[in-house]
Amino acid sequence: MHFLQVLLVTLFIVICLLLIVVVLLQKGRGGGLGAAFGGVGTTAFGTKTGDVFTWVTIVLTALFVLLAIGTSVAIRPPKAVAAKPELVPPESPITVETPVSLAAPGRSLSIYYTTDGTEPTEQSAKYEKNPVMVKPGTILKARSYQPGRLPSPVVTAYYGAPAPQPAVPPAPSLPATLPATGA
Repeated sequence: MHFLQVLLVTLFIVICLLLIVVVLLQKGRGGGLGAAFGGVGTTAFGTKTGDVFTWVTIVLTALFVLLAIGTSVAIRPPKAVAAKPELVPPESPITVETPVSLAAPGRSLSIYYTTDGTEPTEQSAKYEKNPVMVKPGTILKARSYQPGRLPSPVVTAYYGAPAPQPAVPPAPSLPATLPATGA
């Protein structure tokens, strides 16, 4: 938690405790619920509206409401992130143009992609149902967006040509005949 958040929560708890103490210290003001139905007649805050505890209660209640609102605004859970798109087939060496499908779980998800190595944004190409055709040497990047959520992390795949295999030198050949040994 940040300093401001800790301060707000601490002040909120202190105000709550003070409000409880002040309400409990006040003396009774009339007939309670009976006064509401025509029993003892008093004003809204008792006969002495200038009473110190009454004004302290009003101020603490106002602080309580303001701190409750301020704390709920300052301490919010982080926004959820949209699901990461998956590339099928995943990053692998290719020798010919290959179709790549993009998928991400979730409803109302939009997937955007680039094939030039730049970061995808909502202005990039939008993935529809047709696979993206990639050529050897293509860097495919994709990101999903969902209303009310943060964009997903960028998924990057390099569909490069297979690495050339090193030439294997031929095994040394043995002479066709072995020299005769004198025995």
